[in-house]
Amino acid sequence: MGNEARSDSRKDSAGASGDSLSQAAYDMLLQQIMDHTLVGGAVIQERRLAEAMGISRTPMRRALARLEGEGLLFRLTDRLLSVRLVSLTECLDAMAVRQLIEPEAARLATGRVPAAEIEKLKSELAELMKNKKPSRAMHWAFDDNLHGAIARHSGNSAILETVTKLRRSTRLFEQMAVPQPTLSPGTEEHLKIIKAVERGEPEKAAEAMRVHLALTRRNVLDMLDK
Repeated sequence: MGNEARSDSRKDSAGASGDSLSQAAYDMLLQQIMDHTLVGGAVIQERRLAEAMGISRTPMRRALARLEGEGLLFRLTDRLLSVRLVSLTECLDAMAVRQLIEPEAARLATGRVPAAEIEKLKSELAELMKNKKPSRAMHWAFDDNLHGAIARHSGNSAILETVTKLRRSTRLFEQMAVPQPTLSPGTEEHLKIIKAVERGEPEKAAEAMRVHLALTRRNVLDMLDK
């Protein structure tokens, strides 16, 4: 490792640590990929991104390597990366696996989600249901919070890791291919999941999740046919 790399790994010109800069770059790029600011197929150039953020290339390189390792970027050349495109087949495959494991996650999470977190989810969903034309950002923020809470409180780290990865694939495809809905999809099913978890009914929570995911898959296919 050269002197520049050693220096970059510790501090930038403003004194921030390389680890914190790398995390900040990762968080920014992940958000841009997930909200479709960086679209599928977009070319990523390390130097330009580092300059745009005002950081050195070493923390940016680490952030990009992390995103590449997570399958969100793929390498075009030694110097260029691209945002991965998600195909319909990949999206449907991801949905099929989610239908197998997320109902079990909901069953396991029932009785483990703190009451305060349930109340927060209910409040967020109520706001979403009031809005007849919710933004994608509003929909996905709640969706991430609900599915993330259930996977996290399932108590199974493999479920959490798998659900997080699969949800990224389905979200990237929907952002790319599915038109903006006039109503946020799945709100009634989401409410049934929350109520079952709140009431301590694991089998009902699992069934509500199964129905929700089946309807989500059907909605994606229906929108593509329009």
